[in-house]
Amino acid sequence: MSKSIGGEIIRLKEVGSTNTYLKDNSELLKQHGLVVIAEMQSSGRGRAGRKFVSLPQKNVTFSVVLHPGLVLGEVQIFSLMAGIVVARVLERFISGIRLKWPNDVLVNGKKICGILLETITIPEQNSPVLILGIGLNNKGFIKDYPEELQGIVTTLEAEIFQNSNIIFGENDYITLENEALFILLLSELECCFEEFSEKTNVNRELDHLTDSRSKLINEWLKRSQAKGMKVRSLNNEVEQIEGVVGTIVGLTREGYLQIRKESGDIMTHVSGDIIEMGEVN
Repeated sequence: MSKSIGGEIIRLKEVGSTNTYLKDNSELLKQHGLVVIAEMQSSGRGRAGRKFVSLPQKNVTFSVVLHPGLVLGEVQIFSLMAGIVVARVLERFISGIRLKWPNDVLVNGKKICGILLETITIPEQNSPVLILGIGLNNKGFIKDYPEELQGIVTTLEAEIFQNSNIIFGENDYITLENEALFILLLSELECCFEEFSEKTNVNRELDHLTDSRSKLINEWLKRSQAKGMKVRSLNNEVEQIEGVVGTIVGLTREGYLQIRKESGDIMTHVSGDIIEMGEVN
């Protein structure tokens, strides 16, 4: 396996946002696989302009430059791929992991990881460059977070502690160092990128779900338990509207949700929030 991802790593003590750091230093975007990791993010960003709360030396926060060689309409799939990467690593230590479209990783219903995928166009590239940001809550407990987040977030340390008698022996509770978790994530990201990208041209020519793309979508659907879930689809720009209620039936080949509305029509959800309304079927 080539070590293209993580071949060069820029390590920072503190930064506003690792994604923003890369955007502000555009020359770094020329190198596929370059990684920027920070011990602390003071202005971490999530999807739709939301803030990612980072605790000093307790989160694994980094961004990766990716050159997938795809047109803009096909890169959404990498947000789903990143969720799979995180889930594969976390399941070595804990159970109860579930993915939520487009980029959340949940453990027992609480958010443990946020993912932010941004596309950038640079003169040297004919196709968009991706900045993939990952912020994983590793160390600490719920009480360490602001009160307004304590009911919706969790950490790997907290989950290992709670499940130590299931995943390990009762006296085998461990804490995972940030660096060790970071290396595991980079290794899995490299594996998944190769797994998906090696047959991209075949997928394009056949113009249907085949090989690696089909495998990735099927794995995401399985890990999300999304099929058959009743949801409310909200428009990102007008979140106060009632939205559209329907049932998730699958994903498009680009990675967008397909929702059967109450009228029976199928709509494609491209952007905006998804509110889960019912139990997973």
